[in-house]
Amino acid sequence: MIEKENLLDSAKRISRVFQERLEQLRQECNIIRELRVLGLMIGIELTIEGGPTVKACMERKLLVNCTQGTVVRLLPAMTLTEEQANEGCDILAEVLKQQAG
Repeated sequence: MIEKENLLDSAKRISRVFQERLEQLRQECNIIRELRVLGLMIGIELTIEGGPTVKACMERKLLVNCTQGTVVRLLPAMTLTEEQANEGCDILAEVLKQQAG
């Protein structure tokens, strides 16, 4: 399935979408300390506790989790579309900007 549906190339393309969108958000949002992207494994280290971010995202139907207290982790499926990636980034941006004040 991975080869048949060209999922590796798709994952690389989607990873670039996340990298670009989240890097732009990092420039706009002072509560993002560090951004780590390795393929579709994404960590966003915050200067605040991540629990409220997870809760606010889940209320908007975006599933993320928090590790080590301040790192919001995204681990989307390889079948994620570019449209879905952008929608998720929009939700995350809204939540983080709201929390940043």
